Amino acid sequence: MSAWRETVKNRLPPGAVNLLREVRDGMARLGDLPQAYGHPWRRDTIRRLPALKDSQRGKRCFILGNGPSLAQTDLSRLRDEFTIGLNRIYLAFPQMGFETSYYLSINDLVIEQCAEEIKTLKMPRFVSWRAHRWLQPDENLFFSLHHLHRAEIRP
Repeated sequence: MSAWRETVKNRLPPGAVNLLREVRDGMARLGDLPQAYGHPWRRDTIRRLPALKDSQRGKRCFILGNGPSLAQTDLSRLRDEFTIGLNRIYLAFPQMGFETSYYLSINDLVIEQCAEEIKTLKMPRFVSWRAHRWLQPDENLFFSLHHLHRAEIRP
């Protein structure tokens, strides 16, 4: 890290440093906006999303991450629940005894490195627009998430 960045980082409160990082990332992603919102794959996603609206109304929802604590948690109790799995959750499917209801990843690195595995998943999958570099459209793939920076998710 450069000396001036280190100086700024040490003098500003952590919240300000994170905000500056998010602004920088957002500015870098602004060039994606026109294609993200105007591309035919994105328009197709927008057309198909209403079919999912309220499809799980009234159900409890569990969001499953990928931390090491999953190995010590009995997730079989969630078999008949509405679940959303993140990133590489599919690696835990055999131990869980079920697949999640939906899959979600906005992590570019996960999508790039695991695109072939993500393609084989059968549940509806939601990925950021940037995933179009590694994934092709299909009936259960939605390019519905585009965010300007890491902390903001927009439909």
